[in-house]
Amino acid sequence: MKISITQKQLSILVENNEKYSNLENIRGNTFDWDDNILFMPTKIKVDKKVGKGWEPIRVSTEEFATIRDNPNYKMREDSFEEFRDHEGFLKDTIEAIKTKKFGPSFLKFKESLISVSPFSIITARGNSPITLKEGVKIIIDMSFSEEEKDKMVENIRMKYPSKKNLTDYDIIEFYLGENNYMPVSSDEFLSKHPNTASAQYPEIGKKIALNDYVKRVVDGASKLTNNQYGRLTIGFSDDDKKNIEAVIEYIEEELNARYPEVDFIIYDTSDKGLNRIVVEKS
Repeated sequence: MKISITQKQLSILVENNEKYSNLENIRGNTFDWDDNILFMPTKIKVDKKVGKGWEPIRVSTEEFATIRDNPNYKMREDSFEEFRDHEGFLKDTIEAIKTKKFGPSFLKFKESLISVSPFSIITARGNSPITLKEGVKIIIDMSFSEEEKDKMVENIRMKYPSKKNLTDYDIIEFYLGENNYMPVSSDEFLSKHPNTASAQYPEIGKKIALNDYVKRVVDGASKLTNNQYGRLTIGFSDDDKKNIEAVIEYIEEELNARYPEVDFIIYDTSDKGLNRIVVEKS
């Protein structure tokens, strides 16, 4: 099929292309933590049906994603006890990095940090936001080369010139503090959004966290650039199929209309790869 356009329409297209090609494109990403950034050794406690009784076992987050709706397994009151412990999270993060248990989105997360893009950690964990931030600092300290750290610091100083005189440590601390940490079954999240999520069924909480993050990025982009920016893209990265399906539906039914200026991209890592899905606008 051929599409004809007038010379005037062509001039407008060229003018708009030149206008937006000179503007900054803004890209933000949200990342699930477990089995996405890192394969953590943290275990979930469940009871497994054995004959006529139940046997207590511990399973990985990867295993749990496949059995959470299986009637042969049931939750315990202390099922996610290890997912609320501050020292345990830091210890497990260090162990995962030492043993090179990098998730499918690990390199993309590093890229986001080095380029000083706005990011959010959206996880079903019950750890505090401060704990997640400490985990990100461990990733920087243990997995970044000196060249990568220097490039990150240089980019922070370029993006935030008012902070350029801070020490390298303090300016990284500042940048990390500008970003979002949303463990949707934490006390901090549930105090703001009661009765919205659990570690077993985090879909509702993750949708709320994504909306909060998108609003923050859109508002921040407008202030930072005085509404003069090119494309604004938000990525959502998760390894759980149910979360992926719920978020795609949420974007299609609500976020596309609420934020028409945003392009949404899903990174489905359920198969341990990066399956890139562009959520089309209706």
